[in-house]
Amino acid sequence: MSRIVFLISFFTYGGYYVGLAGVFALNLGHLSRFYSQPLRILMAVLMLYVIHKNRAALASHHLSRYIFLFIVFWVFYIVKVLFTANKVIPIELSRTWYDYILYAIIYVVIPFITFCSLDTKKYWRNIISGFIFSGFALGVVCVYLYGSFMLSGIGRINAIFYLTGEAVLNPLPLSYTGVLTMLLCLYKLIIYKENSKLEVLYLTVTIILSFALFLFGASRGSVVVLFLSLPLFVYYSPLKQKVKLTFLSFIIFPVLIMVTNASGSGIINRLSNTSEDKGGGRTGLWENAIEHFLNHPLFGGRIEIGHIYPHNFIIEILMSTGILGGLLLFPVVYKGFSLGFKSVKKNKTNLFALLLLLVGFTLYSFSGGLYTTILLFVPIGIMFGQEHYNSLEN
Repeated sequence: MSRIVFLISFFTYGGYYVGLAGVFALNLGHLSRFYSQPLRILMAVLMLYVIHKNRAALASHHLSRYIFLFIVFWVFYIVKVLFTANKVIPIELSRTWYDYILYAIIYVVIPFITFCSLDTKKYWRNIISGFIFSGFALGVVCVYLYGSFMLSGIGRINAIFYLTGEAVLNPLPLSYTGVLTMLLCLYKLIIYKENSKLEVLYLTVTIILSFALFLFGASRGSVVVLFLSLPLFVYYSPLKQKVKLTFLSFIIFPVLIMVTNASGSGIINRLSNTSEDKGGGRTGLWENAIEHFLNHPLFGGRIEIGHIYPHNFIIEILMSTGILGGLLLFPVVYKGFSLGFKSVKKNKTNLFALLLLLVGFTLYSFSGGLYTTILLFVPIGIMFGQEHYNSLEN
């Protein structure tokens, strides 16, 4: 079971893009579905196996009412997918209608239930190791494939496509994988601290590789995650560590700014121009989605407007499923955050799940469709599983 949990964690986010980078490097981007779909199905099969092995825990789950709300929401969402597909012309949707249903089930529902059923106290090291190794592997692959472009000052990775015509990975997953991996490595070095010298070296190298991913992606949201997460390290560290971290932050941030400017990634410029470019066009999407919600407040309207989703999961929930959808899913998200802070208060080693949740919450507040929110609901599932098994001990 430990190996399965490690494998599932590896491919939850960053690990998926390791293979995809290889597909693009071989100029086989048009065949990427032959990589992604079998992999997702294999991961779903492994997760269903985990659910089967832990079915007794699910049957008597301490938070069964929240799991019920979660499942009812996604049933309602599937109904809205079918409604949208039958009410608008096909070009209005960016994907075929069944993609939304399959993605929702495989990317969100099954992973959430899997981690809800899992004894996090037993497997948390496997979960962290899987996520960190996925960042390490993706960093190695991307530095190998694109490192020369970074040294030339090309900046964000998608600039390679405009320069050479070569298909490359989406910069956003690289940026968020980078920041997620850096935070988990810092967690092990600062909070957990029970690491061998070899592991400290591995974590240090991984931080460097993850920072390269962070630069390749040049996402404003990943910068937001850093600013939200670093105070948590300071708050939950011992007094001596608090002083060191506070002092180091005054040194590190100017260095980071110098490195990002030298790499040409453009993160600083993108941050400073946020108001001018209206958040990369997000403001207009949000305004249209909110207007659509106000026109259909109770049950929501279409799942997309003109084959475009809002790039904010909260607004998308309201737009597509209305107040009813919000009443079903918002309590689950709120409970996740509540359990996250509660668990860290009891034991600071639980901080890793809260870090995962902060990354996922920020990511899907700026990017990604609701049906792909795996990095939001996996950490919530981890916290639900942790709470259930803790309740059995009390």
